Amino acid sequence: QTVQTQLSAHQRRGRCHVMPLVTVFTDVDGLVAKKQEVCQMVHEAVKSALGKPDQYITVALMKAECVTVAGQEASVVVEVDSIGGDFGALISTIAKGLQAHGVEPSKVTGTFRGVSFKEFAMNGRPLG
Repeated sequence: QTVQTQLSAHQRRGRCHVMPLVTVFTDVDGLVAKKQEVCQMVHEAVKSALGKPDQYITVALMKAECVTVAGQEASVVVEVDSIGGDFGALISTIAKGLQAHGVEPSKVTGTFRGVSFKEFAMNGRPLG
């Protein structure tokens, strides 16, 4: 089954909220040291908070030289590109997961960008 066919099936069922890309920027060494665990936590947050299927979720953890929130280092920025979804539920779940790694929610900021199918590519080509 092609990605286009799978997407069409999701659209017919009213589930066109697919394809999230979540990029996490941080200068917290402890998060970078546990990169696989942190990426898995973010992946699970996307899956549970947005109801996205595993095969469409992409997560990147990027080590930054300096990230500040309210002028304080040891912070996190979460950027989400998705075709639909509830950003409030997602960022809350991610912030709770990061808190388990020693990052207070007050040091987590995020953005959500809703994209169309033509602005998201998979398997080397745009979806729309």
